[in-house]
Amino acid sequence: MDNKTLQALLDAAAPLIELAVAEDIGPGDATSTSTLDPRAPLHGRITAKERGVIAGLPVVEAVFRRVDPAIAFTPHVADGQEVVPGELVAEVVGPGPSLLAAERTALNFLQRMSGIATATRSYASAVSTTDATILDTRKTLPGYRALDKYAVRMGGGMNHRIALFDMLMVKDNHVDGAGSLLLAVERARAQHPDLPIEVEVRDLDELRQALAIEPPLDRILLDNMSLDMMREAVAIAAGRTPLEASGNVTRARLKAIAETGVDFISAGALTHSVKALDLSMKIQPVDKAAKMDPATRVRAVKSALGDRLVILGHHYQREDVIAFADYRGDSLELARRAAQTDAEFIVFCGVHFMAEVAAILAKLGQRVLIPDIDAGCFLAETASEHLVAEAWSILDAALATNGSSADAEITPITYVNSDAELKAFCGRHNGTVCTSGNADKVLKWALSQRPRVFFFPDQHLGRNTAHKLGIVGDEMLLWNVRRPPSAEAIHTAKIILWPGVCNVHQRFRPEHIQKMRERYPGIRVIVHPECKAELVALADDGGSTSHILKQVEAAPAGTQWAIGTESRLVHRLQAEHPDQLILSLADVPPFCPNMSQITLSNLAEIMDALARGELLNEVTVEPETRHWAKIALERMLAL
Repeated sequence: MDNKTLQALLDAAAPLIELAVAEDIGPGDATSTSTLDPRAPLHGRITAKERGVIAGLPVVEAVFRRVDPAIAFTPHVADGQEVVPGELVAEVVGPGPSLLAAERTALNFLQRMSGIATATRSYASAVSTTDATILDTRKTLPGYRALDKYAVRMGGGMNHRIALFDMLMVKDNHVDGAGSLLLAVERARAQHPDLPIEVEVRDLDELRQALAIEPPLDRILLDNMSLDMMREAVAIAAGRTPLEASGNVTRARLKAIAETGVDFISAGALTHSVKALDLSMKIQPVDKAAKMDPATRVRAVKSALGDRLVILGHHYQREDVIAFADYRGDSLELARRAAQTDAEFIVFCGVHFMAEVAAILAKLGQRVLIPDIDAGCFLAETASEHLVAEAWSILDAALATNGSSADAEITPITYVNSDAELKAFCGRHNGTVCTSGNADKVLKWALSQRPRVFFFPDQHLGRNTAHKLGIVGDEMLLWNVRRPPSAEAIHTAKIILWPGVCNVHQRFRPEHIQKMRERYPGIRVIVHPECKAELVALADDGGSTSHILKQVEAAPAGTQWAIGTESRLVHRLQAEHPDQLILSLADVPPFCPNMSQITLSNLAEIMDALARGELLNEVTVEPETRHWAKIALERMLAL
């Protein structure tokens, strides 16, 4: 967050904090001041009691400082970061009466703002495989609009107009009051020619009227339309003016609305019906808190096990976890490390498919553990062996019309971000695996084996890699699970792409590049190939996390970078290269929610169990699946 945004948030929060402190504390906290020694500092831990997205930490710090400037506030996560139950969000140290006096006011702000961010993230994730963007509305808590809308941004949504003065929005009441849509627009533009303008339409006739207005409107809102009507509206507009869907927007309908092709979906429920995120604060003496430090527990067991243990950490892991990694890297590097190590215990600090790869490549007697067995991957979950096998059968039938078959003509490639069953599928069908670091090499190899490739699950990595090889247009076919392509389209295709996406890299948009270059002329933009092709085309460079690392490490002092990948890696690069300016490309840096499930606390639990001779969260793969998946992985590692 830049200083201007931070200051605007704190300025908006300041009067609310004053009101809250006066309301809750008044002349003083009668209970705390009478029971606690103000000279003895206490240690408070704010923890999550459920999974969600944090927003409002600067406001929380301001609350504690307002109650007592002697309170030290230390955040352990960042706004916009997803947390899991039991995760430490922040610590406070200071006089006991002050901590408890500020507790409820601080949590009230944090719980509401985090609830909004959590709801927004849920909405944004529901449409992440489409091009639709989630917007908020003016249905905010009176006085809290700046805070509510900030929380929406932290959740991955975008703000609609802030208030009545910063955008023209001609709605049904304005049209009915003015007498016609055209007259309402003319009057609005005459009074405020410099403001952007949006018009609400109730049916397709009004849509046609709105589209005929010159100069074109900035956006058209489709009010309470059915899905069929929205699809027709998208066809009529044909991309001439961005369309926003509003009305009857529920979590259950979101994806269906997005799939009509609208550009924006606005939802008042993000702010008017928010459920607070459940957080709590517990205090204890400072000396007792130090003894329970999970880092101390991890360090002790790591030392005791020595060479019997190796900890692998993905670049997207949080700092307190990656600090204990014997090796850090991207998927390719860690796969190689897993295959090379002789350690008895491999603790994989990453998501589940990564630990599965380690288990597949592990030597006899090696055991693979993961701190959170439920740490999955959004991208990996967009494809399953069942659905891919169904698609393979359709491809086989289409190619049979020319006397051929899928096995004869298609090499399947699964991105390493997939489960073991898909890797085994590729093993059985003479295919292989790729990572973002070796996708070019793997795709070239695959096309040397057979004339076509079926690439899953990430459509963007597949498309960007194919573009590098000069494959464009009809030679690439995006698979539609609900409406499979025709045999003719399959015969034309050279690359068949599964429609999966990464919910982190999907959040970067072309306007982020434009804004960054306007603000920092000469800045170099480098993005991960899981980003959309239009973004990669606008960037100065693109490549895997290892490629991004190498480019930054080789750059001279003073180089400016805007990096389009997971935020923890970007923050780490800035810390390690203070002589360069290194920024996240997005205005709200995206964190991987699944990587967030690996915490120092659950790493400590794994280590404590090892010290007791127990295997907690062991990752295993069924023997038949492991056999074929290993064949696919070894094909990749041999290239």
